[in-house]
Amino acid sequence: MEKRRHKRIFENLDAEIINGNIRYQGIIMNFSEDGLYMITATSNKVVEFGNKSQVKLKCRLPSGEELTMKCEIKWFQTKSSPHGTSFSMGMEIINPPSKYKKFIDSTD
Repeated sequence: MEKRRHKRIFENLDAEIINGNIRYQGIIMNFSEDGLYMITATSNKVVEFGNKSQVKLKCRLPSGEELTMKCEIKWFQTKSSPHGTSFSMGMEIINPPSKYKKFIDSTD
């Protein structure tokens, strides 16, 4: 059985990754107190993210509140198709903001 530090919450949230001047739209598929799993939309812009790369992540909570968080990529995969490339990645949230912590607490 897989062991995790925190339970996973399965709810989709619209999100955007910002790396310098490049932005990727995507969906957070699940999240926990200090991490998340995200899949990006297909894009023709390809940037290789490495483990430990830091990115800015913006998302909108179900309440409508917007959050901006600094994240570190823990793992990263690409999937290519005739329409472009999409990414899936696991990220650790660096110093999760209080709004995010309140959101996590409200999902229990």
